Amino acid sequence: MTYKTAFSALHLMACSSMALGQDERTARFSITLNDSDGTPVDNGVFLFEPQFDVEAHQTPQQEPAVMNQINKQFVPHVLVVKAGTEVTFPNADNLFHHVYSFSPTKQFELKLYKEFTAEPLRFEKAGIVDIGCNIHDWMLGYIVVSDSPYFGKTNEQGQTDIVLPVGEYRVSFWHPQVDGEQAFSTRSVSVSSDTSKQWKLTAIIESDDDFDFGFGDY
Repeated sequence: MTYKTAFSALHLMACSSMALGQDERTARFSITLNDSDGTPVDNGVFLFEPQFDVEAHQTPQQEPAVMNQINKQFVPHVLVVKAGTEVTFPNADNLFHHVYSFSPTKQFELKLYKEFTAEPLRFEKAGIVDIGCNIHDWMLGYIVVSDSPYFGKTNEQGQTDIVLPVGEYRVSFWHPQVDGEQAFSTRSVSVSSDTSKQWKLTAIIESDDDFDFGFGDY
């Protein structure tokens, strides 16, 4: 199931110069995301696209990524990777899964397998990849593929920290239950010092915990 909920930013506050001690050519950008009830929102993805040439030593190294299958759920529910990253899909369950995606960004099929890791897949094209299981219809995961190596995903406390080279960025936002909204009140963000932002959505983000309850052991 794909949820699309329109929203707008109601509350955006910034404070600077928190002196966290990283390289003077970088700054820490901290974001706290809540829904309209004030509940922290996890799996909110912020993509920072630099509008300047980044020195090679300032580009974070991209490691292979993992989208696991645990208790008939994709773990993590949302995975963010840089374009060109290889992703493996291990199956930690003692039952068969059949992983697939029909998304234009990346179409693939990993046929029936259990208790082993399928061959890794390389995700070359930026975009959103919806992932499902042909056996367990409620299983749904997402891979956000970014052209930029600078991104963050909010945790269960609704927080993410991103270390960025100082400069100008275009910022975009994505979440499974919202669609088509820009990240902040302006599309361009200037990063010159450590910054903290709080953002409150107008929508309530529903939890999908225990979505498979009652479906049995197949």
